[in-house]
Amino acid sequence: MSAPSIGRDRALTVMEQAGAVTHLISSLENLASERDRQFGGVNHWDVVRRSYTTRHPLIRRALDTIGNPRQARTIHAARVIAAASLLIPGTPRRHRAAASGVLAVTSMMNHLTQPYGTDGTDQLSFHVQAASAAARITDKPRLVDACLWYVALQSTMSYALAGYAKLPSHIWRSGKALPGILRTESYGDRGAYQIAQRYPTIAKVSAHAVLALECAFPVVFLAKGRPAPLMLASMGAFHLVNARVMGLGRFVWAFASTYPALLYAVQRRTNSPSALDTRRTA
Repeated sequence: MSAPSIGRDRALTVMEQAGAVTHLISSLENLASERDRQFGGVNHWDVVRRSYTTRHPLIRRALDTIGNPRQARTIHAARVIAAASLLIPGTPRRHRAAASGVLAVTSMMNHLTQPYGTDGTDQLSFHVQAASAAARITDKPRLVDACLWYVALQSTMSYALAGYAKLPSHIWRSGKALPGILRTESYGDRGAYQIAQRYPTIAKVSAHAVLALECAFPVVFLAKGRPAPLMLASMGAFHLVNARVMGLGRFVWAFASTYPALLYAVQRRTNSPSALDTRRTA
């Protein structure tokens, strides 16, 4: 398998656009369903604000402002506009820096005012958009490279640490974890659970495959980056299956947004900066 080849600007553009799709979907979901923020919901502000009773009055006042349901809707509407604008090709660098900055800052605000129900996509998409904003502030190649490497390493650690955390678990090693997940109300699927129960060997092999892929993910940096395309294709397929079976659709976009940075980072072991600069395709 040949080593990957992608230009710096192309990697940055695809990364920030795929990341913007994650934010776009997240905010559209929030605008379409506000049950969590209404009375009785897990993110109802009158309940969440109790977590900040010991904070400085100015901080509590600011949180009350952005935690207000009306302001929350305004913030998500602004996020939709910012994310959609990043999908328009050819927009100026300053605009892209500002739009990514808005998405990164509002992600932090949402984490404070809507702390329950978030998942790995929210944290990872924050890192992607914050890095995109920093890279767009200036067109200095070294800063852009640092931002792309930052995202690539974040993605690598996310996969690898997820695998290493599962290894000590007898439930994962025995293959019992997958059927257990599939029978839950939050992430389960009746059809997939029945298949896992009927064919336990398939469930066990699938669990071991997930462990192997996650733990071995850092090999993308070996052999001049040649394993990277296959590893990314395998993990992408894994996320697509999870989207269908477990309803984790945003994971596809969140992790896929890191793949351009990964492909760029692994090739930097063999390609010179000057050679990469000639492939400015964004």
